[in-house]
Amino acid sequence: MTVFKGFLLLLKRDAKSVSLYLVIFIAIAVMTQLSMGDNQSTSTFKSMSTRIAIEDKDQSELSKNLVNYLEKTQSVKNDLTISTPDMIQENLYYSNVYSVIKIPKGFEKDYFDKQTPLTLINKPGFDSTYVTSQVDQFLRSVKVIHESGDTVAQAVQKVQRYDSQKSRVTLIAQNKSGGEMPYHNYLFQYLPYILISMTSYSLGIILIIYAEPDKKRRMLCAPVSYRSMNLQLMLGAAVIGTGLWLTCGVALPIILSAKAFLADPNLPYYLLNVGLMILVSLALSFLMSKLIQRVNIISSVTNVLALGMGFLCGVFVPLSVLSPAIKKITQFLPVYWYEVTNELIGYQTTFNASQKMALYKGFGIQLLFVIALLSLGMLIGKLREQKI
Repeated sequence: MTVFKGFLLLLKRDAKSVSLYLVIFIAIAVMTQLSMGDNQSTSTFKSMSTRIAIEDKDQSELSKNLVNYLEKTQSVKNDLTISTPDMIQENLYYSNVYSVIKIPKGFEKDYFDKQTPLTLINKPGFDSTYVTSQVDQFLRSVKVIHESGDTVAQAVQKVQRYDSQKSRVTLIAQNKSGGEMPYHNYLFQYLPYILISMTSYSLGIILIIYAEPDKKRRMLCAPVSYRSMNLQLMLGAAVIGTGLWLTCGVALPIILSAKAFLADPNLPYYLLNVGLMILVSLALSFLMSKLIQRVNIISSVTNVLALGMGFLCGVFVPLSVLSPAIKKITQFLPVYWYEVTNELIGYQTTFNASQKMALYKGFGIQLLFVIALLSLGMLIGKLREQKI
């Protein structure tokens, strides 16, 4: 087991570089946990008020009730002067208000008879859009009820009564997460970046050292068969893979989220998905060792691969915000299928036929990537050996 012992010595020498990425992963996990802890306390929807200014020249039943309605939901600034266009623009520019509502004289009659809409002067952005939507909804509701035979006052009362009613919604989720992604799922989301980096700085560097021409020739002269040499290197790779699986895929989720992780019905799927991603990372490191002949280059290549796939495949940026064009391209990368599978596992506790098919498809494609990367690496290695 001379080759395997040498493998372990080299792995021990590179332990600092590997440990650095483990520390990075732990830091990301802790920050994610703290962030989710802050968000959990404010996860209930709350309507936010927007600063607005209103000038009511109509003083009709409709306009007065509109002002009263907005005062209940928005922050109405009555101390601002909005009599001239310059003053309006100044207040909007300095964000004193986000929307200015000027109700002209005769608005109620024109709105019901001529269907003249109320014009708002808005500062571009979501705040003013929300106010506009609220005003339009109130006026349309009053108009519909008024046209059905009620007076304006009666229509306003009904709108206010309907608006005050609250619906109680209970979301049933078998994983008791309330339909939200469990915390440990976010840990697995960031794993590909860490796994690719750690395997490159461990297995990749060791294989490059063993593949150096002089060392290769000395080993071929030693009383160790070529088959035994490769088996010992595979054993070393298995040690790295098992260590990463136990550390990143099992130990850390248990330490940071033991109760939820161990109670998750999809725990076997998580472990299988992580195991396949580790195999992909090991196969990628094997291919890199056949393409790269100098150890000092692997750092640059690893950063490009790990960060590139991290941003394009859903590690750092959720897949939901990526454009369809980017998703079509990243389907040719293994990390994309890991993230798709991880997202499916996180949101589902029971799978129907199509979801099971999507789940097994994600597992299968990752396994095909492993086979393809290993095959390509062996082909390149065979061609290089012919030159030694």
